[in-house]
Amino acid sequence: MITTTEESNARKEKGETLQMDVAAKLKAAFPQYAKDIESTPMSAHGEDIKILSAEARGAIPVSIEAKWKTSGLSNVYDAYQQAARQAEALPSVEQITPVAVIQQKGYDPLIVMGLEDWITLTKELHENSANTSGGVI
Repeated sequence: MITTTEESNARKEKGETLQMDVAAKLKAAFPQYAKDIESTPMSAHGEDIKILSAEARGAIPVSIEAKWKTSGLSNVYDAYQQAARQAEALPSVEQITPVAVIQQKGYDPLIVMGLEDWITLTKELHENSANTSGGVI
């Protein structure tokens, strides 16, 4: 529970830093759409990362909500770290991407993966679909 203005501002700053980092990584991965990717101001309604053009949305067809927490996500990180250890131990020449599937009672299962892995996957999917469909996804 936030009890002071200072605590509220500190939390918002950490969340804003995460949003800006995600936006910067997307801009680096999709430089052709850099002007169409923005981190929204804290406490603004809607997506945390705005995709401003139809072309950029075609390349990055997701709605991003960024959440930064000091604690409370340990089980999710434990599951992801276990997947990462298992991926490293696999005898494969292929690049294996660790993912964790999580589910809470009453909710759909979710996939958790590293941000860099997700950006790489999204970029590859966009490049492959652009090559086979004339730029249309």
